[in-house]
Amino acid sequence: MSSPNELVKNSDTLVELLAAQCTELEKLLALAREETEAAQNGMFLRVWDIVSERAAVGKRLETFQQQIVELRGTLESGGYRVTQHDITDRVMELANLTLVQDQETHKLLAAAREEAVEEMQNLETFKFRTNAYFHERTKGLTFNREL
Repeated sequence: MSSPNELVKNSDTLVELLAAQCTELEKLLALAREETEAAQNGMFLRVWDIVSERAAVGKRLETFQQQIVELRGTLESGGYRVTQHDITDRVMELANLTLVQDQETHKLLAAAREEAVEEMQNLETFKFRTNAYFHERTKGLTFNREL
């Protein structure tokens, strides 16, 4: 079994990692909300930037998760039972809120994509009709000044 000092140190480190994970999840949720707002406003370059920012947060979260798993394993192998705490409940809450926000953004981006496809089809139809109009104009009546 681990010494009491080692247990305290590992427990403190675990709590610090969970707190840092919560902070990053809060950033992720804020970015997800910002992404939804950008999608609502048609600011697709900002959506792209946010996706990059979210990827960086995701990498940090992966690192935290790996460290947390390792620490929990160390504690459990030392005979200590690691239980859920309020902070891990917050981690789950933030993750779920982010997923809900992402679903909203996905709907907005899908709608924007469909709108863009429809506009492109309308533009193609307009182009075809305009070309047909100009083509027909050359076949029509000509103006004769002598009459």
